[in-house]
Amino acid sequence: MAPSPHKPGATAPAVPGSIIAAACFLVLGAAAQVMASILGWIHALSPERAVVLQHQLDTGDSTLSLEGLRNAGVITVVLAGLATVLAYLLFAFFMAKGRSWARTATAVLFVLTLSQLVGIVFPGGYTTIVQIIAGAAAVLLSRLPASKKYFETMKAIRAESRLSSAG
Repeated sequence: MAPSPHKPGATAPAVPGSIIAAACFLVLGAAAQVMASILGWIHALSPERAVVLQHQLDTGDSTLSLEGLRNAGVITVVLAGLATVLAYLLFAFFMAKGRSWARTATAVLFVLTLSQLVGIVFPGGYTTIVQIIAGAAAVLLSRLPASKKYFETMKAIRAESRLSSAG
């Protein structure tokens, strides 16, 4: 049983299995994003993509070159991938630390991942499916009763710690 968060000097309870599992699912989501970024990078540099970009250049009045468009695509894939992987890993870390904002941010990330279903193509779409399943599992696990109690207890311990250090 977790110590009462209202006792002076209360220690943090053990992280419940549901939160550990949720954090593991977020790490899985990060790994899927790494794969998606690699596939996106390969696609951005593919001859098929070059043909599409060249067609866009031929039909428009762009001042960009084919190489400029390809580089922009690669930079976008890499930066978006890094940001997403970082988000998954940070949310997993802070969720395990009992920060309820990470639980909310995970739900937002899950909803954003759902938007990737629009125009999904395979085989790259498999990474999106993995991210959606992992995100859904993390969101559900972080909202189980044991998880909710853990977040509430950790919030109370942090509040008590702030009061005792202020006084």
